[in-house]
Amino acid sequence: MKKIDRRSFLKGMGISAAALGLAACGGSDSSSAPAASSSAGAGAASSAPASGPKKGGTLRLCYNNPIASPGYTPRASGNAALYYLTCSYENLFTYDADGALVPKLATAWEVNAEEPSITWTLREGVQFADGEPFNAEAVKRNIEEYQANNRTEVANIAECQVIDDTHIKMLMAEPNSSTLESVGFFVFYMSPKAIDNPSSLDAATCGTGPFQLTEFETNAYAIYTRNDNYWQEGLPYLDSVEITVVTESSTGSTAFRANEYDMFWIGLTSPTIQQELINEGIYIKEDNQNGMGVETLGLVPNSAIDSPWADAKVRRAMCYAIDCDAINAAFLMGAAQMTDQWAVPGSVTYNDDINHYTYNPERAKELLAEAGYPDGFDTNIVTVSTYSDMFTAIANMLSAVGIRCTIQQVDAATNNQLFADGTWEGLMAHYATVSPDLGLYMGRHLDYNGAYYAKGIQHPGYEMELLEEIRRCMDTEEKHALEKELQAAIYDAETGSCLFGRPLYVNTSSMYKYDYVIDDHATEAFTASWDLSACWLNK
Repeated sequence: MKKIDRRSFLKGMGISAAALGLAACGGSDSSSAPAASSSAGAGAASSAPASGPKKGGTLRLCYNNPIASPGYTPRASGNAALYYLTCSYENLFTYDADGALVPKLATAWEVNAEEPSITWTLREGVQFADGEPFNAEAVKRNIEEYQANNRTEVANIAECQVIDDTHIKMLMAEPNSSTLESVGFFVFYMSPKAIDNPSSLDAATCGTGPFQLTEFETNAYAIYTRNDNYWQEGLPYLDSVEITVVTESSTGSTAFRANEYDMFWIGLTSPTIQQELINEGIYIKEDNQNGMGVETLGLVPNSAIDSPWADAKVRRAMCYAIDCDAINAAFLMGAAQMTDQWAVPGSVTYNDDINHYTYNPERAKELLAEAGYPDGFDTNIVTVSTYSDMFTAIANMLSAVGIRCTIQQVDAATNNQLFADGTWEGLMAHYATVSPDLGLYMGRHLDYNGAYYAKGIQHPGYEMELLEEIRRCMDTEEKHALEKELQAAIYDAETGSCLFGRPLYVNTSSMYKYDYVIDDHATEAFTASWDLSACWLNK
């Protein structure tokens, strides 16, 4: 197929599917993927043993999450953006399959809790795609750019002191046990020259990563080409990477089966399609095995504006009115793991001792009456098409107790903007990355300047004090005790502030691929963190 035909196909697929909506992001672990049949689907090449990695080829991913800012990284928020960012950009460290920190642009780091500070040793000989050197000055410039965009991840950095080209000290405003991971993983470094002209990154990239963006259309596709200036000698093997946005799961599945894509990401909300792909026994299914960075899906009320949702009793009534087990059975084939707080049951920060929510519509009605709404009230559920059926069922449950919901369906870009600026009215989907460090992961939503949902929720003094105590605490056991206390303050069914509404389930999405895709590390150790620098196609 000619190059121009491929571009036209991508554009057509993306634009036709873009209006259909957005799904949550998921994770996988390629190192634990089962063996796949060599009889890959229609039109696929069989993966015979190879003597070693092969150079060349294009990796084609079918993905249902668009991105608005592929090049200017401070505006690329949310785990869904990581599939795009990590093609072109790199961070100071990443994670391995066990969740341990692995050097990337930094080779070493030292935390001084007394000062407090972090001193980074940077990798030598790294250049950005435009030839600019990656050094301590570039790190400083990027941190300042993230701060200018009010990114919570860098809010605790009071000053960056350049020691020399390969060493930089970051002074913390206060001791914070989350700052290392926050700055080390969530900042993706852009060329300082490109930062001086942000519009140059509207539809292009300029990072240190293995590929750089060469073609882009919002809600349609992103095409990345090999970075010949990449610092890892001999890499990448691939010529290019194409990410096509296809938001309708059945459309994506059909195209994947026809081998129009090499990899296919699919959310938990399409369990029938997942089961069909598994039953065919042709494709490798990759799932996150260590739980690092898995995601929950819930419903979060806007409590920051003058509405019934400003009352915690109303928010708790909503939680009692939703039958999560019925939702799981009806829409997820009972496959979802359930949770009722910002943690997975059994994890070190899950609080078993709180009053847990149960399905209790009568209790919901009592709470609404106590809050002054005996006849209920009218509200919205803001959603994208992927969840419209499920949220319609939830709306019916809420209406049964007097919370009369209108489904307000929006496109993906609008949805992302609403949760970023806090301007949704009523309820909307809440995507929450789960990790033991609540100071970091919950903090990105609960902090006054949080990157997600924070502008649309209240910030009660007690919860905010606990958040700061967690961040300052350097003792692991004490920190976990404080985190359980914070879980209780928010999620206790009788006394909690219910700031984040009702978690529905753990969103364990999966990546499917043909067996000729080697060393993609798709979503390894995080919901959407892959490394394609050494990926190759055995066909």
